Amino acid sequence: MIRPLLLLPAFVTLLGLSACSSVGIYDLKKNDARLAQGPTRILVQPFSAPLSVFQLGERSAQEKSVLRDEIVTALARGTASQLRTHAADAAVLARGQQPAPGTWLVRGEIRRVDQGSRALRAVVGLGAGRTEMQTRVTVCQVTGAGLVPLIRFNTTGSSGLEPGVALGVATGGVGTAVSAASAAGSLVLSSLPGVSSDIDRTSYEIAAVVSVYLQRQGLLGSSRTAISPNMRGKLPTTVNLNRAVPAPLRSAD
Repeated sequence: MIRPLLLLPAFVTLLGLSACSSVGIYDLKKNDARLAQGPTRILVQPFSAPLSVFQLGERSAQEKSVLRDEIVTALARGTASQLRTHAADAAVLARGQQPAPGTWLVRGEIRRVDQGSRALRAVVGLGAGRTEMQTRVTVCQVTGAGLVPLIRFNTTGSSGLEPGVALGVATGGVGTAVSAASAAGSLVLSSLPGVSSDIDRTSYEIAAVVSVYLQRQGLLGSSRTAISPNMRGKLPTTVNLNRAVPAPLRSAD
């Protein structure tokens, strides 16, 4: 008979690994000027993404281009969805749409996407074959005189730090996740579950930065509870097991 207490160290280790298999924020810079009002709406402009930053294995140029477009779309849709939940009304900026004064604009670039090795993640884990995703993000206030930068930051993260089956541990999570990408109806991207998870978690962390910024400005609506971002180099205080993949969920400081 296995004693529950003997399993506690392993459980704590798994939680720690799951937390590390996440997305973090760094180089955060904020405009601390007091704002008179919050955004009427937040618009997410699909990020720029040169094909050269995508490491997607031995695929044809056409398939890589399709995957790049799907990743850009999924990140925009996922970020808008998370912003609606945790910050303010939000939507993806349509092609040719001009954001009106009073709205906020989330824009940026994808700097790296590496699909890693799904086989190594499944069999070995603990970082072997992990994915990687990096972005640079700017949040601006739209005024009659132009865009006023409010927040600038970078994100970085990966999936695949959980133990693999070769170590005798079945963790689920990434392999069974229903991410923002699959929810957006992406068929090709469903072949990249690790990247899909990175998109999901990056969307969440972008929304968390905006959420806590609004809260500290006293502009977060009463129907929303502020969440704070996972700063790189700091372990999250809790792990939200209700998300599709292990990810941080912390109250605002």
